[in-house]
Amino acid sequence: MTRQIRLLTKLSLYGMFGLNEFRHTKDGKKKLRYCLMGVLWVLLILMLAGYVGLTSYGLVVIGMGYFVPAVLGMLVSLVTFFFTIAKAGPVLFDQRAYERQVALPVEAKSIIVSRFLSMYLTDLLLGLVVMLPGMAVYSAMERPGFGFYLYGAVVILFLPLLPLTAASVVGAVIAGIAGRWKRKNLVSILLTMIFVCVVLVGSMSLGGLDESQLGAMMEEIAGQLERQIGRLYPPAIWISRAMVYGQVAWLFMFLGVSLGSFLIFLEILGHFYSKVCQMLGAREARGNYQMQRLKAKSVMRSLVEREWRRYFASSVYVVNTLTGELMMVLLALGVALAGRDTVDRLLGLPGAVDRTLPVLLGALPVMMPLTACSLSMEGKNWWMTQTLPVTRRALIWSKVNLQLIVALPFYLVSEVALLIALGPNLLEAVCLLVVPATYILFGARAGIAVNEKFPVFEWDSEAKVVKQGASAFLMMVIGLATAAVPIIALFILEEMTVLVYGVTAGLLLLLTWLMDLKGRNKLCAPYRLD
Repeated sequence: MTRQIRLLTKLSLYGMFGLNEFRHTKDGKKKLRYCLMGVLWVLLILMLAGYVGLTSYGLVVIGMGYFVPAVLGMLVSLVTFFFTIAKAGPVLFDQRAYERQVALPVEAKSIIVSRFLSMYLTDLLLGLVVMLPGMAVYSAMERPGFGFYLYGAVVILFLPLLPLTAASVVGAVIAGIAGRWKRKNLVSILLTMIFVCVVLVGSMSLGGLDESQLGAMMEEIAGQLERQIGRLYPPAIWISRAMVYGQVAWLFMFLGVSLGSFLIFLEILGHFYSKVCQMLGAREARGNYQMQRLKAKSVMRSLVEREWRRYFASSVYVVNTLTGELMMVLLALGVALAGRDTVDRLLGLPGAVDRTLPVLLGALPVMMPLTACSLSMEGKNWWMTQTLPVTRRALIWSKVNLQLIVALPFYLVSEVALLIALGPNLLEAVCLLVVPATYILFGARAGIAVNEKFPVFEWDSEAKVVKQGASAFLMMVIGLATAAVPIIALFILEEMTVLVYGVTAGLLLLLTWLMDLKGRNKLCAPYRLD
């Protein structure tokens, strides 16, 4: 059984990261793409490590170094839970993959463990990237004993288990509830988005210290932070007490809860796995189809409706690409309810809201546009799209228009809430409306441009395209870069805010136009599956 688990996990990881294709392909362009992605991953890891290191340094400087393990553990757990919940159902309960593997001379339990193990290893890499820089900063400044490193190594190994188990349970429950409804994809999308909102709002509550608390003594702030983290994620406090104070009882409590919940879930799932896969993969066949009147539509409308149906047919696709728009609405509602003065005091930067809000609102959807993987989502059926008598520009803009249609309700809700709550003057209102709109348009067109360079048409799971594709990763980097540059300029050129907004919007529109110039009147034939 151990050998079966090892081989199945190795096969899953090779397919997940494209290692087999990189090793055996004779196409130099593909190998170059993988090398470039490796470089970009290294840069992202360095950026994340730098952010974690600065956060840990800040906690130590203000006398709260003993909270570093708790904050890092909670961060790893929340991110692991957030990114696992959407892929737990499709990856763990993939009926088609299960049918292919169960025909092999392997046990069903080996299949379950291998799928869990592949997700665990990817989450473990995330834990290493977050925990190691923070631990390094803490150890360099606080000089802890040997127990800190020993307990830290144990914590890192077991840290992903609890959020992975919880995410798998929630993903299975959502898929199970949705499977009993006629519109199961829509129900699954709504349930997942509601749960994501709860997680995001809960994580934002850690910043809920008011002005009087900020002016209190450092011990009171530390106590308040401990209570907040304890309510949100108690195991983080156990980690901190074990690593910092060497209290082994808290380490055993953390290990017992994490490993115990995982083993219990694994044992229960082993008895019902086949039935769960069949139930979640069931489809209701309708035999009451009746031919109705045919309607002629324009080329663009037909293409957009085709993209609309394809988009909402995948809950993984929708949930992951709507996160940016959802965060935009939550940011707007948070600022509207708290007020600009309160947010400025919490950040310690007077005028930060007025200067950065338009850029932040627009940059969030850029990081996760649906167009970043819309070409790849065509999969092996891409050749059918190539046979359509439509221009390349029409096909591209059908996908861009879908992104604009999907983002429009979130954009309107955010803008209306901020305009009512902040009461800006005419010039501020124009900037608040125009800058996010240009970001959304740029992100929609840039997603297609990036996906053209890094398409993935041969995939078995939609999660591989949406979560692990090069295009989605590159768009996250582009979104961060397009937000960081103008924000830095806004703080340097404090008296020229409107000019910075104008230059930013103008450059984004210019880049969008330049991307649209290439091959405007060509047919779809230049695209190829390789």
